[in-house]
This record gives sequence, C-alpha cells and structure tokens, in this order.
Amino acid sequence: MACGMLSRSVPGEGRSFGKTMIRIETHQTESHLTFRIAGKLCGASVRALEDCWKAAHLSAPALEEAVDLSEVSSIDKAGWHLLRHMHRDGVRFSAKGLTGQTVLDELTATELSGKNEIPGKEEKC
Repeated sequence: MACGMLSRSVPGEGRSFGKTMIRIETHQTESHLTFRIAGKLCGASVRALEDCWKAAHLSAPALEEAVDLSEVSSIDKAGWHLLRHMHRDGVRFSAKGLTGQTVLDELTATELSGKNEIPGKEEKC
C-alpha cells in the first residue's frame, strides 16, 4: 500500500511536516486493514493519516478497518475530529496503556452522548 510507512519530520527530505512527526504502518489481511499510528497526531500529521485512510478505503472498500493508537503521544483538535469521523464511518480503534484507553473512552463517550465536543483543552503538539 502506498502509505504503508510514513515518517515525516525532517525539512527538505521528501514531503516534510516541520517538527510534527508521525509513523503510519499498515497491515492488510484478506478481510482487515489495520493502521498503526505512532507519534503526534496533530497539524499536518492529521492530513497524512486522512490521506492514507482515504486511499486505502478507495482501493479496498470491503475491508474492515482498524486503527491502533497505542503509540500516539498527543492529539490536537483536528486529530480528534478525524478520529471521530473515522469512528462514525465504522473504523474500530484499539490502544494499550492508560493514555490509549483514555482516548478510546473519549471516542466512545462522544458517540454515546451525541455531543461533538473535543475532549480536553486545545493542546499544542
């Protein structure tokens, strides 16, 4: 898959996203597509994940999609919006650790309450 692994951090090397750093790994089986995200989901990294997700969805729309957020270190407002959008579109999320579980709880709570609020305060990544 074209976006199998993206590392974006160094200006001047390919497409650069300044100080924002993200790694997106994909793993595909016959029935599933899993994205493993590591780093900061903020700024241009949000767009990188969205582009990767859309490209994967267009090339294999019948696959069940999942995102592993275990190695995500921070999420900004745009990142929360994208995660909620993906969740509403049926993407399953998983995460390990307390921070990851908090993210999953926020996604579930937002869906159950019907609110579109962004958890926590606006953070700079």
